Amino acid sequence: MATLVLFDIDGTLVLTGRAGLRALNRALHDVLGAENALQGVAIAGRTDRAIITDALRAIGRDVTDDIVGRIRDGYCGYLGAEVDRNTQHPKMILPGVVAALDALAPLEATGHAAVGLLTGNFARGAEIKLGYFDLWRRFRFGAFGDAHVDRRDLVPLAIEAAAAAGAGRFATADVVIVGDTPADVDCAHAHGATAIAVATGGFDEAALAATGAEVVIKDLSEWADAWRRVSA
Repeated sequence: MATLVLFDIDGTLVLTGRAGLRALNRALHDVLGAENALQGVAIAGRTDRAIITDALRAIGRDVTDDIVGRIRDGYCGYLGAEVDRNTQHPKMILPGVVAALDALAPLEATGHAAVGLLTGNFARGAEIKLGYFDLWRRFRFGAFGDAHVDRRDLVPLAIEAAAAAGAGRFATADVVIVGDTPADVDCAHAHGATAIAVATGGFDEAALAATGAEVVIKDLSEWADAWRRVSA
């Protein structure tokens, strides 16, 4: 049986030195005139659309496709420069990421696996972040946070995207979601998929184990063991 492996981005594949937070705050200021519009808004594991929705509601603004689109476009316009900025916050490809993708490549080539993204990032934002680290080219398809507030809605989209890319047709039971937050585990389990939780973001191994994730690892340098456990 082939497996559809879907990776989160922030805290799972890379750290961007909090570039997304800065870029989104700048875009929100441009469009809304609000300072620190993200203060008090939950970020981890959520879609960009959900984050913007909460920021708009917090200041009493209506949520419309037009205003979300304007904020998205402003955010993506600032994001490249913010990723490139030198800051005190870590900016890196996280441990084991390249080796894990290299290990999956021959399985993709033989049709035993398909590898994509499942991320709350806007599609353009995902491309900018991963492109900075030369990782965007490693993924042929994905599900992104442009149209949906609820991360759970991205699982069916990722399955559809895999089929559209010619990577195969998958049932939800064939899906493995790799992420660093309880929200990643939740969206997997909401559809009967398997979760690999990696403690390279804001949640430690104990917190991730409490979610019921099938596999919890320190970082993706433990990929070989994690893959063995989910593919046995």
